[in-house]
Amino acid sequence: MSACTGREIMTEIIGHLRLTENSSRILDSCTCIPCMMPFITSQFLPRSEGDRPQVIPQGSRNLAFVGQYCELPDDVVFTVEYSIRSAHTAVCSLLGLDRKSPPVYKGQFNPRVFVGGFLALHEIGV
Repeated sequence: MSACTGREIMTEIIGHLRLTENSSRILDSCTCIPCMMPFITSQFLPRSEGDRPQVIPQGSRNLAFVGQYCELPDDVVFTVEYSIRSAHTAVCSLLGLDRKSPPVYKGQFNPRVFVGGFLALHEIGV
């Protein structure tokens, strides 16, 4: 992909979205500027317990870590919710507020999500 032009990337996306009937109209009316983000996948590299700091390090009274590079149990990095949940956890903890962050949505246990994924993977009902 790093050697592709913006037009080539859009052609690929159009194919994946099955919009080939309108491809020339789409390609003529859009602008796609490729850019490289070399560290974007660093959050998904294998890691071990302790690689990321806790939101509130043990013994801390005025320091917190927020964003994608702190540890939140049962959550998935690279979402807005992760960043918000880490900030909410930090603020509530440091201010001594008796408030919990909203629980992490566990969609993998929702039967509707499972069936929807199955149908999509097998292209049923498309």
